[in-house]
Amino acid sequence: MFELADQSGSDGIASHLQYWTYVVDESNPFMQIHVDTMILTVTIATLMVGFGVWLKGKIVEGAPEGVQNFMETIVGFINDTVNDNFPVHNPMIAPLAFTIFIFILLCNTLDILPAYLIGYTASLISAIGSGHEFVWGGHMPSFHMRPVPTNDLNLPAAMGVSVFLLVLYYEFKLKPVHFCKELLLQPFASLLLDARNPIVKFLGVLIIPVNLILKLVEEIAKPLSLSFRLFGNMFAGEVIFLLIASLLLGGGVVATTAGFFVGLGWSFFHLFIGLLQAFIFMILTVVYLSLAHQPAEH
Repeated sequence: MFELADQSGSDGIASHLQYWTYVVDESNPFMQIHVDTMILTVTIATLMVGFGVWLKGKIVEGAPEGVQNFMETIVGFINDTVNDNFPVHNPMIAPLAFTIFIFILLCNTLDILPAYLIGYTASLISAIGSGHEFVWGGHMPSFHMRPVPTNDLNLPAAMGVSVFLLVLYYEFKLKPVHFCKELLLQPFASLLLDARNPIVKFLGVLIIPVNLILKLVEEIAKPLSLSFRLFGNMFAGEVIFLLIASLLLGGGVVATTAGFFVGLGWSFFHLFIGLLQAFIFMILTVVYLSLAHQPAEH
């Protein structure tokens, strides 16, 4: 079932922070799908693929111009970044970094839209579909619609886990013995096992589970740092946007004027934050995969 809600000026901010949710099992809070996140991510991915197909047909030899020149600049920048941070050649890494950067940047850039635009548009569609009269800011049945997919922890977490699984794949593919030794013997057990005293060697065997736990914590921290950093920054930016929008909607002339200029300044700053977060997620992905490609030390 789809969850419906009443939006009003008094609870506009709280309502805006809720998702358009499809509940699969009401008894299990994890059995639900955030439909707004799914719609927006699929739309952005489809637009990226469509733009790539369109640009492929526009590519010309010689000096590039217009959109081709702009995209070649981005591709060149990402290629240089990968080459500077990657020890070996892997033809998949640069396209992966490019896709991650552009996808996250487009998701983050949706935050530049007016804070309540998508919510009220969704309310209008809901009112037309249900036969209710649309009243701006009034009580009416509607579904929630959050505009920025990266504000939903599910999306950054899914991308972080995907990168984590890719790192594990290359670790086991390129140096399985070395990686297993790291899991079991680093940092303490290897020192004890190298000792000549049999008692110390036995202690090294006993401490292997401790090493395994420490290594697992280190590895799991990678997707957690990727996902929570992106989610936290974008969620905080959205909340500040909504607070500024509340000044525009509920204040007088002074509050409205102040809110407009503050909101305009914050919009430019938040665009920079979105760009920075896309770059950080991309560069950390490259670094983690670079570590997985590092040759085993003997």
